[in-house]
Amino acid sequence: SKISSSGNLFLPTSEDSYIVTDYALRHQIQVGNSKPEDVNLSPLKSPTSMLVSRQANANYLFRLSFHSNHSREKVVRILGTELQNERARWISSLGKNDNDERLHDRTNVIQVEVIRTYTAKQPDELSLQVADVVLVSQHVDGWYEGERLRDGETGWFPAECAEKITCQATIERNMQRMDRLQGLETNV
Repeated sequence: SKISSSGNLFLPTSEDSYIVTDYALRHQIQVGNSKPEDVNLSPLKSPTSMLVSRQANANYLFRLSFHSNHSREKVVRILGTELQNERARWISSLGKNDNDERLHDRTNVIQVEVIRTYTAKQPDELSLQVADVVLVSQHVDGWYEGERLRDGETGWFPAECAEKITCQATIERNMQRMDRLQGLETNV
């Protein structure tokens, strides 16, 4: 299954072919974790009203709500992923507005220091070394999405690989360091 940036919901008919089953304007879409009552609407139990996953192992469900679809109806779809981090990425991607930009609120930025090396397994993940500092933009399902301070690379990584930095002086020093590094990039 696939959802386009405009909110079209596609079902696969073959490797590269899809059928549009429903659509809504982007601002009419809301996404989040599934609720306990959604179990009865899972893709495996109710194929007529829900999106059927091609993967039988869609263990991690999430809720996609269209406040007003093409027929001006409110529709709820339950989608599933095989892996928990995939669900986090879908929720993150579908929950963003097209005009959202990555703005760092410097007063409330969350910073973490890496305590365990992590090697990226997916293209949107971030490889980390011990002592790397990452500015976290969001935390979903035990995964962080953030920007590595030393080079500005962004991606997802397991939250268990890092510890939150709580010392305000350290946070401020890290932000100053980031400003200096960005200044060097623009002067090159």
